[in-house]
Amino acid sequence: MTCSIRLGDEGTSLEVTIEDCDNNIVPLSGATTMNIRLKAPDDTVVTKDAALVTDGSDGKMHYIVATNDLNQEGRWGIQGYVELPAGNWSTEIGSFLVLENLA
Repeated sequence: MTCSIRLGDEGTSLEVTIEDCDNNIVPLSGATTMNIRLKAPDDTVVTKDAALVTDGSDGKMHYIVATNDLNQEGRWGIQGYVELPAGNWSTEIGSFLVLENLA
């Protein structure tokens, strides 16, 4: 299934998975900090608090897009960051496209 993200959308779940350098899932249940960083097409970076998708054993966390978060058309960057007692991890930098709407 293909999903389009549109300018001004809200309620969209942006999800990342935390893995170590050996591509093993990092359980998140003990995380003290979970963030998702978003980089807009104009290079502005914002940090959003993330939440667990399930119980954390799958390494997945997400951010639910709020009003005015996706305020620019174009390619956005996304990166997860987590702090745990065992260490800190950042995900690979991914990207997604925010498309225009009809006037």
